[in-house]
Amino acid sequence: MGKKEQKRAEIVGKLAAHFLEAGLGDTGVRRLAAVADTSDRMLLYYFENKEEILAAVLGEIGGGFTDVLDAVFGTEPLKPADAVEKIWAMVSDEAAAGQLRLWLDLSSRASRGDPFFGAIVEQMAEGWVVWLSGMLAVPDAEKRPLAVLIMSAIDGQAMLFPTDLTKGDAAVAKLVELLDDL
Repeated sequence: MGKKEQKRAEIVGKLAAHFLEAGLGDTGVRRLAAVADTSDRMLLYYFENKEEILAAVLGEIGGGFTDVLDAVFGTEPLKPADAVEKIWAMVSDEAAAGQLRLWLDLSSRASRGDPFFGAIVEQMAEGWVVWLSGMLAVPDAEKRPLAVLIMSAIDGQAMLFPTDLTKGDAAVAKLVELLDDL
């Protein structure tokens, strides 16, 4: 890895840690440069524009999240009810709070019509649906609809109760009960 690539990776790492800790907040180039301990000119030397910076940082975070999913879920197919329980436990864990806050930030920006964040959210959501579809031990025709249902239910609880996810526990338990026979 060359010096320029090393510096890019260092900047991406600092910004990823910041986004997971504090959320997106101000994503102006000057603010991103300050967080990365560099100048805005140097930041734009390493990256073409703000969108490239954000895409690199969000890609880094997404890759780390995929590693977490693989560690939590392994490779064995799951019954839908078991998948819901595992996903809810993971989302409710304080260790995932940064990813959850960032997801809600991204979703909020996308919902306000920002095309960049809209594309990022759609790409991430599709990736999770594809991943979960592959994990479900149900007939192929049911995989995608169930994955979308499960992700919608989990996301819905996170959006309804962002400061106290335990308020969603009963709804998630009911979903588990409904899915238990599949």
